[in-house]
Amino acid sequence: SQRVVAFVLSECYEADPSFDYTTVRRRDAPIWRLVNEQPRHLLDPQYATWGEMLLAAVDATIEQVMRDRSGSLRDRIWAEANVAAYRHPLSGAIPLLGRWLDMPPAALPGDLYTPRVQWRAIGASERMVVSPGHEADGIMHMPIGQSGHPLSPFYANSHAAWVKGEPTPFLPGPAVHTLTLTP
Repeated sequence: SQRVVAFVLSECYEADPSFDYTTVRRRDAPIWRLVNEQPRHLLDPQYATWGEMLLAAVDATIEQVMRDRSGSLRDRIWAEANVAAYRHPLSGAIPLLGRWLDMPPAALPGDLYTPRVQWRAIGASERMVVSPGHEADGIMHMPIGQSGHPLSPFYANSHAAWVKGEPTPFLPGPAVHTLTLTP
């Protein structure tokens, strides 16, 4: 996308070298329109055609992907770039606790702009698919578990299903524990 908009936004970069179009949240639509319509007057003059520019962008992307990897491009998968890193807040303060508190790294599908939103440590806190009156057919996903206490059996019990994309029931199962509060 940078190669597509670099020429179009060149005056912005000249006016403010710190300008960064990637901070614009809804930038995909104008880029998509440029790529589909390919207006000649917005083509970077260093390229003869839009096809040439887009091919250069693909080549640059392949070069970037392969820079630190061995083997063939054909062997690359998206999940190599998108590894979930769910860390407990205490493991940042006390790194030795990380192996007990943090979830294991997991290669995941998704992106910041997909229904299965996921990008490293950023992702959905839960995912629900349910229709009123059909709750028994609904699903719910949680990336880790319901408890924030690492000794609880519910601390990481949802993580494997989250990583595999397996549906888990929306409705609760039978009560396993009871907590009674008395004044």
